[in-house]
Amino acid sequence: MAVSGTTAFNMTVDEIIIEAYERCEVNSPTGHQLRSARRSLNLLLQDLGNRDVHLFKQAQQTLSTVASQTSYTLDSDVLDVYDVYVLSSGTTGSEISVARYTQSEYAAMPNKSNEARPSHFYLDRERDAPKLFLFPTPEQVYTINYFEYTRIQDVGDYTNTLDVPVKFLPAVITGLSFLLSEKLPKMDPARTTLFKRRYDEDVLRAIQEDEERTSLFLTPNIAGTGFAARIG
Repeated sequence: MAVSGTTAFNMTVDEIIIEAYERCEVNSPTGHQLRSARRSLNLLLQDLGNRDVHLFKQAQQTLSTVASQTSYTLDSDVLDVYDVYVLSSGTTGSEISVARYTQSEYAAMPNKSNEARPSHFYLDRERDAPKLFLFPTPEQVYTINYFEYTRIQDVGDYTNTLDVPVKFLPAVITGLSFLLSEKLPKMDPARTTLFKRRYDEDVLRAIQEDEERTSLFLTPNIAGTGFAARIG
């Protein structure tokens, strides 16, 4: 028997909403119910963003420092920054890892105006936009390469597709079914509980598939305590 030969399946927002309502035995949602479902879908995407650091929302970025400038405001959709490197000779040379400070560690630095090639960074995760602080303060222009983790985009129009891979659609639909079932007055509470359990299972399955394909090695830290981790 023939197969399609395509791998282009995806679902628009209105199709996702209809599928979720059908699971709740609502076959003809009203206009108000459609708007309510879209609002719930936006909330669901925020929940997905809180559950893990998803590979599909990671991207490499580049920042050029300014001499004597300590902090740099990043885009408002940035949630976190990691794997930061500075080029050893301004805008050229080899990459040197920049370690991360906690808020307490950065605050404890006695002279933040010292100028040299940055060796550490601190990310101030403010509400409107995060700020990246470099220590020491760069004394010249350096190229900083880093990876950022950003928010999942809003739902938008009903004809849009979601800002998630297709493999997350089962989790999105069961999650939306769960949220919608909480709003339906005649819904059996046992059905809502079932949707919630299936949502947690589907999210975990998608997250596990979204992980990097590397091995984790734990080596005893003889000089101190605990373990030193190496991924490779």
